[in-house]
Amino acid sequence: MNDRDTDNVVERQKISKGRRIFNEGETGDYAYIVETGEIGIVKEIDGTEVELTSLHPGEIFGEVAVLDGRERMATAVALQDSSLIVVTPETLEKRIEGADKFVRTLLSIFMTNLRDTHKTYENPSHNFDGHITSITRHTNTMRDLAHLTHMEEFIEEVSPHLGKIRDHCSKLHEISKKYREKAKG
Repeated sequence: MNDRDTDNVVERQKISKGRRIFNEGETGDYAYIVETGEIGIVKEIDGTEVELTSLHPGEIFGEVAVLDGRERMATAVALQDSSLIVVTPETLEKRIEGADKFVRTLLSIFMTNLRDTHKTYENPSHNFDGHITSITRHTNTMRDLAHLTHMEEFIEEVSPHLGKIRDHCSKLHEISKKYREKAKG
């Protein structure tokens, strides 16, 4: 992001290592852009906090809950002393409204897919298969996006790899089913 992109920024915040920026389940009041440092995104699963990803300078987080008005899906914590740019809901909405319809539609799809992916963590018995389903869905989305580039060489190069991912996911589903049936007796 350049300076023009941060014209509507509410503030910059310095965050000490270990400090939580927000907690899972809270209302999404602001989004954040990592200016310096590193932020971990963690989710509580069966009483244990699991790090889902870490974010670095230039990456945004917290935007989904701000945009869709639902609760935070995960907790954000500073993994290093960090500096964040705090972005208001109005700034996010203005940017999205200024984008073309295709980009707005993609954003809506991505937000839905992300929320669906997080749901797989809520049901431990569904966790493994839920992840496989999520990977398959994201792989299909990547295939569709590759085709939208209309770059034939790119499509030809990525398509076999995406096909292998789908094939591996199918095999993982079969293995999971076999062991679930064994566990039932």
